[in-house]
Amino acid sequence: MRRTAAAQGVRMLKFMDVFGRWEASELSQLEAAELLGMGERTFLRWCRRYEEAGDSGLLDRRIGKVSGKRVPEDRSAEVEALYRTRYSGFTARHFHEHLVRDHRFAWSYSWTRHSCKAAICWRRRRGVVRTSESARVVRCLG
Repeated sequence: MRRTAAAQGVRMLKFMDVFGRWEASELSQLEAAELLGMGERTFLRWCRRYEEAGDSGLLDRRIGKVSGKRVPEDRSAEVEALYRTRYSGFTARHFHEHLVRDHRFAWSYSWTRHSCKAAICWRRRRGVVRTSESARVVRCLG
C-alpha cells in the first residue's frame, strides 16, 4: 500500500500524540504500539528516529524513489527497437525467449508483454466474430 504525503502527515501527528502520552507515562509501550497499529520494537525504532531527527526522521524515505527492480529507460527503448526492427511479427512469448537467450534480458515475460502492449507493438488477433444470424446458419448446417 502506497502512502501519500497527506496520509503520512496524519500518521505523524497521531504518532506525536501517542509519543507524548507515552513519555508522560500515561501509556505503556505496548499500549502505545497497539494504538498506532505496530509492534513494540517498531514503536521503539520510531521513538529513537523521532528523538534523533525530529519530524523528518518519521518521513517514509521510499516516497518519490524509483524501484531498484525497474527496467532502465534505455533498456526499455532498446527492447522496443529490437521488436520493431528485428523481431517484428513475433508473439510476446517468442520475443521474450529471444530477448533472454540472445540479448541477456533479465526481466520477466510479464514486463515484456505489458511494455510492448503499451508501446503498441502487438495488436491482439481477434477470431472471426459470428453474429447471431451466422451462428444459426452454422448450427443448421452442422
